[in-house]
Formats: sequence, structure tokens, C-alpha cells
Amino acid sequence: MDIRRYKDSIRTLAYIILLTAVNYFIPFLSMAVMILWPVPIVYLVQKKESSGVIGVIAAAALINGLLFGTVMGLMTVIGFGLVGFVIGNVIKERVSPLKTIIIAVITVIISQGLIFYVSSGMLNLNYQTLLQQAVESLSSEFDQQSVEQLITAQMSLIRMIFPALLAISASITGILNYYVSAWYLRRKGLNIELYKAVSNWYFPRWIVSPLIVISLLLTSNPIFLNINIFMFFLAFLQGFAVLMHYLSKKSRSFLLKSFLIFLIFIFPPVPIILIFLGLLDMWFNLRKQTNQPG
Repeated sequence: MDIRRYKDSIRTLAYIILLTAVNYFIPFLSMAVMILWPVPIVYLVQKKESSGVIGVIAAAALINGLLFGTVMGLMTVIGFGLVGFVIGNVIKERVSPLKTIIIAVITVIISQGLIFYVSSGMLNLNYQTLLQQAVESLSSEFDQQSVEQLITAQMSLIRMIFPALLAISASITGILNYYVSAWYLRRKGLNIELYKAVSNWYFPRWIVSPLIVISLLLTSNPIFLNINIFMFFLAFLQGFAVLMHYLSKKSRSFLLKSFLIFLIFIFPPVPIILIFLGLLDMWFNLRKQTNQPG
């Protein structure tokens, strides 16, 4: 048996196990691992037939399940395994970059939804029990009735806006999965057409703006509340694109961009400013892009 035939498969399996170990033992790196997890599978899809890739995913799921628990084994299959397999095949079929990003986001939505509902059942998560535990842990410091009302209201709100939260989480993860995977494939010498830089992104103003106005008037309806949250997220993305555009013109420093992205997460007014900036750019084309209306 020529071991060189299985070199890429063994390397992919090793990368998956290593990333899973990092996720398991260093939890604060979980977000970075979620972005990187599908990349080895995306690369393997370019090198091997689908049956060989599925075999590697199955082997990784078995090893992860034995080493890190059933949930990790499950995530290997319906989590990053599914995402990497789909993104890899879409890229392999030379689908346009924009369609690839859309398919990546949809796949991540399906994957995260499956993980949430299946793992909830496997772990026997009872939200009433979680509520009672939270109340008991806080009732020693605060009034129990007030704490229970507050936590109940928060959990009710989270359940109501869960579709929007899932769509936003999947959009961010799917976009990053695509860009990192495409960058890695290009580094490996594969001729992959890359979608335009985030700094040049824009969304259709005649869809986003009217939906924001309509959904604001109907936020008492859970469907329109979720639409409202997601449309504001798209406006935020366009505002972020404007920020990246002007930063790229002033400086190419990766550290500066990373610091400003960090500020977005820790300084609450910044996302609000970026939402308004995104809406302004939709209508007045602040970046003066020739292919963008406004």
C-alpha cells in the first residue's frame, strides 16, 4: 500500500483533531476554531473524490467522539464537516464567488440549527430547569421574584429573536469560512476566483431600507421583529465596509484594523454608528463606487 496516496487525507484528519483539541482545551479560541475548522476539508475536496472526503469526515467524527465526547463527534459531521464539504464542492464546481458565499451562509444556518436542536436533545436541556438554576444562583443577592421575572423575559426574548440571531451568526461564520478557505486554496496554488473585498461590499437599498421602515412599524409581530434585526445587521455590514474602505486608503496596518474591529465588540455606540453610516452609504454612495447606486 502506497502511503503517499493517503497523505492529504491523513494531514486533513490530523488538522481536524488538532483544531478540535484547541477548541476543547482552550475555549476562548473557539470562535477562531469555528472559522478554521472547515478549511482542511475544503482543501481535501479539491484533491479527492467525494467518497474519500466523506470517509475522512467519518473517521474524524469517530475519533473526536471517542476523545472529546459525543457532541464533538456530532459537530464533526453536521457542523464543520458539512460546511467544509459543501463549500469545497461549490468552489470545485466553479460556482460564482457571490453564489458561493450565499450557499456557505445557508449551509451554516442549516448546520448551526441542526447542532442546536440535536445537541439540546442529546444533552437533555430543559429550559425550565435552566431558569430555575439561574434564579437560585442569583436569588441570594437579589429579590427572587424580580430575578425570575427578568430572566423569564430575557429567555422569552431570545426565543423570539432566535431566527435573526441564527441568521446573523451564520452570516458572519459563513462569510469568514469562505474567505479563509479561498485564501488558503490560493496560498496552495489553486486558481480560485475570490469575491470582492469586504471594503467594496454594498446591499440593495430598495430592499434593505423599505424593510427596515416596514418592520419598525410592525415590531410587535415576531416575524417582522426578526426581519428588522437582520436588516439592521445588513446596514451594519455596509457601514463596516465603509469603515474598512477608508482605513485601507489611510493605512494597510493589520494591527490597526484588528484593534478597530475589537472596539466594535466592546464599545456599544460603534455598531450603532456603523448602522447609520451603512444607511447613508446606501443612498449617497459615500465611497463613490462606480458600480454602486446612490
